[in-house]
This record gives sequence, C-alpha cells and structure tokens, in this order.
Amino acid sequence: MDWSVRLTQAIDYLEENLERTVRMEKAAELANCSLFHFCRMFAVVFGISPGDYVRRRRLSRAALELAAGEAKVIDVALRYGYDSPESFAKAFRRCFGMTPSEARLAGSPLETWPPARVAVILGGDKSMKYRIVEKPAFTVTGLTLRTTHEENREHAVISKFWERNAAEGAVGALAERAGEMGMLGVCYDYKPSDEYFSYAIAIETPASGSVGLPAACATITVPKATYAVFEAVGQIPDSIAACWNSIYTEWFPSSGYEHSGSPDFEVYKGEAGEATGCEVWVPIKKAK
Repeated sequence: MDWSVRLTQAIDYLEENLERTVRMEKAAELANCSLFHFCRMFAVVFGISPGDYVRRRRLSRAALELAAGEAKVIDVALRYGYDSPESFAKAFRRCFGMTPSEARLAGSPLETWPPARVAVILGGDKSMKYRIVEKPAFTVTGLTLRTTHEENREHAVISKFWERNAAEGAVGALAERAGEMGMLGVCYDYKPSDEYFSYAIAIETPASGSVGLPAACATITVPKATYAVFEAVGQIPDSIAACWNSIYTEWFPSSGYEHSGSPDFEVYKGEAGEATGCEVWVPIKKAK
C-alpha cells in the first residue's frame, strides 16, 4: 500500500476519534510503522506533533460548535476531553487568544485548524545521496537540555541553547577537544507518550573523559546501530530542516527502512565550532 494512503488512514483515525480516546499506537499501526517512527514522521511532515494535532483539532471543533451559539461551554468541554470548564478555557485561550464565551459572540475572529491532508508527491525526479554506515557503540559528552515537540517549540529552544553556550564559550571549549567526527547535535531519549526528548551539543568523548570540558557536561551512550547518512546541502539551519523533510517524505517511504528509535545526530563540519556544512545520521531498521 502506498505510503501516502497509509498516512491518510492514520489521520482519518485521529479525526474519527476526536470525541473519544485516541491511541497513537493504533495510528502508528495504520501507518504501518513503529510508534517512534510515526511520531517523528508526523512532526517532520506536518510541522506539528500528532499529540498537538489532536489537541488543536479538538479545540477547533469545539470553537466551531461554540460559534454556532447552541452548545453549552461545559458540554463542549466534556465532549472534547476536558474535565472542567477551567482547564478547557485555559487551553482555548492559549490556542485562540480568547475565552470560550468570547468565541460565542458574533463576529469573533476565529482561526481554526482544518484536518491535515497528505499532499506529498513521491516522485523520481531527483535522487538523494546517502551512504549506509555500521557504527559500533560509542559515547558522546556535551551540554544537554530536555525539550518538547509540543507546539513546535524545539527549534527555537535548541537554537537559543546553541547561541547561549556559544556566547559563554562552552561550544568553543568543546570544539577544541572534538574528535574525528567534530561537533555533534544529538537527539536521544524521545518519549512518544509526552513528546519530550533530550538534546546535546556534544563531541565524541575524549580519551581523558570530561577533563577540561565545561562543568555542566554529561556523557551519553549511543548504542551500536546501522545509519543512513545524508548530506544537508545549503545554508544552515534551513538546509538541515529540508534534509529531514526529504528523508521522511522521499527516502523512508521507498527505502524499506524506518527509524530504529535509538539516538540520531547531526555532524557539523567546520572549524572551532563554526558550522559550514552538516551530515544527518539516522539510525535505521527494516520496516514492518
């Protein structure tokens, strides 16, 4: 079955259960992939996590019902999974910038989220250069943070994380001790249940360990894996985002592989922490 058809089936399942319990495991099953791969793929393709998508669609349906002027706020709140009018009002204001009661007023400027549609065309008009690398387990050491795909916040958070640590000299200190691979941006410990993951500005752990590295550094073990390695061509960070999009919408659907769930990372090329190019290393396994 075509990749776009399977993804459409998963979206249809989410839409059909906005007033019931949504099981992301079931959505992943309909998309014929692991839960980890489904959540990562959804976020890359649509720019929003599947959990965020469900929340926004529920609030959009609720907003349209309230704008019609017939439903009670408490009834709408309960129908879309909120246990109290207060929690519903808080989520509603965060999404639309107004209260549920204000949404019922004639002429209220509501901008709701429509259902997602798969419009990706998988064609053969261009090729993606990649190589397959078998890499044994290794460790990296670096500066870490915990962030989330919720509301697509991770890009801004990670960018500021790099900027702050570069300004404080921590990135330069790591770059001076970098090994053969150079500077790395590592994503690991992703939890589909709450859409949180950890990120590290890191280097391969030096033979001397963390001696001489910034005090806040932590060491992470990256297990043995098979990687598909892609080159992100162009201006960073746009080239990296475009590369990830192509991996999920063009390469994975026709490759027979999916993301294995172990850490993935970006390898930054350049001197003294000044990135001038990037490779994306994606751990892979045979698809179902």
